[in-house]
Amino acid sequence: MPIKPVRRIARALLGTTFVAAGVNGLMNQKPRADAANALAEKGRTGLPDALAARVPDDPSQFVRINSAAQVVGGLLLATGRAPRPAALVLAVTVVPGTVTEQDFWAEADPDRKAAKRVGFLKDLGLLGGLMIAASDTEGKPSLGWRARRRFSREEPRIAAEGAAIAAAAKVRGAHLAEVAHEQGAHLAEVANVRGTQLAEIARERGPQLADAVRHRGAHLVEVAKDRGPDVAEAARIRSAQIAEVAKEKGPELAEAARERGTYLVDSARKRGAELAAAAREREEPAAPARRWSMR
Repeated sequence: MPIKPVRRIARALLGTTFVAAGVNGLMNQKPRADAANALAEKGRTGLPDALAARVPDDPSQFVRINSAAQVVGGLLLATGRAPRPAALVLAVTVVPGTVTEQDFWAEADPDRKAAKRVGFLKDLGLLGGLMIAASDTEGKPSLGWRARRRFSREEPRIAAEGAAIAAAAKVRGAHLAEVAHEQGAHLAEVANVRGTQLAEIARERGPQLADAVRHRGAHLVEVAKDRGPDVAEAARIRSAQIAEVAKEKGPELAEAARERGTYLVDSARKRGAELAAAAREREEPAAPARRWSMR
């Protein structure tokens, strides 16, 4: 029998089982909710505080979500639409139902314990089938296999490119080292020649510069020596001229000062007589008034 029809039939049978279980859980939530509440209560009392704090307060909400996921995942798996993700989701939904409903280890009644054991083993079988469905690639290579195969194909090319880059870098490094060696020797030679030239120029020009400085200093000294008597003679002549001018202008200035002083004395004498007369005129009308007031 061809593989594709078998795969389709197997997926349909497996998906239908979970669709029926999910519908039953949504329509009849009380048994599963009670079992989930009992398990949550045991977790709150038996687990450490850090884990007990994470136990949900309303496990019935989790039951509804788990049942809805079984319905949706079962339909996707049965119809062959996204079968691998659907099988993975259904595998996750199997674990809570198995732990809460098929807890044969906590059952005291022998018959119920046997029935729950059978249900537990059945759930384990469903979990195994879902794991196979989740890993089924329908004969196509998986993503991991494709990645490894592509890498194995590309590995020689990558290695060749790496070797070419390393060789190019080695050649480039050798070329740069050779250029540095050649240019270093050339620059050293240029610096040596240039330094020798500068030293020769300094040695040749040094005496000339010294002679020029010495000649310039002697010239300045000679100029000062030559110009010194002239400057002194000019100062003496200028002083004599100023003294002659003062001698000539002295009598005129003295006469002008004497005339100006006589004028000022006459003015003060006249002004004093006028002021005295004005004072007497102002004093005479006031005398009878003072005599009358003294009576």
